[in-house]
Amino acid sequence: MKIEAENSGDILMLTPCDHIIDASSAPDFKSQMTAWIQEGNHRILLDLSFVEFIDSSGLGAIISLLKLLSGKGDICLSGIRDQVMSLFKLTRMDRIFRIYASSDEALEAMQQAS
Repeated sequence: MKIEAENSGDILMLTPCDHIIDASSAPDFKSQMTAWIQEGNHRILLDLSFVEFIDSSGLGAIISLLKLLSGKGDICLSGIRDQVMSLFKLTRMDRIFRIYASSDEALEAMQQAS
C-alpha cells in the first residue's frame, strides 16, 4: 500500500493513496503505520480523502494505531468520505477519533493543541 508522508513540525501527515483499505491491504497499512510510530512519530494526521471504502479489517488497523499510541500521542483523521464515515458512525468510532473535514483544518487544530 502506498502512503504519502509529510512532516509539519512534530506532526506526521499520512495520506493512503489506495482507494480501499480492506482485509488484503490492512496488514500492510498497519505495518507501515506502526513503523512510523515506533520511529517516534506520536502526532499523526491521517488524511483519508482518497479512501472510498474501509472494511472492518481496515477500521481495526486504524484503531490499533490509537491503542499503540496509548495516550502518548495523538491521531486525527481528515477528509473522510460519506461511505467511510457511515462505518465510523455505525461503530461509534466517530466519537473516539477527532475527525476534520480537511487536512488543513485538522493540522491547524493539532498545532493549536500543542
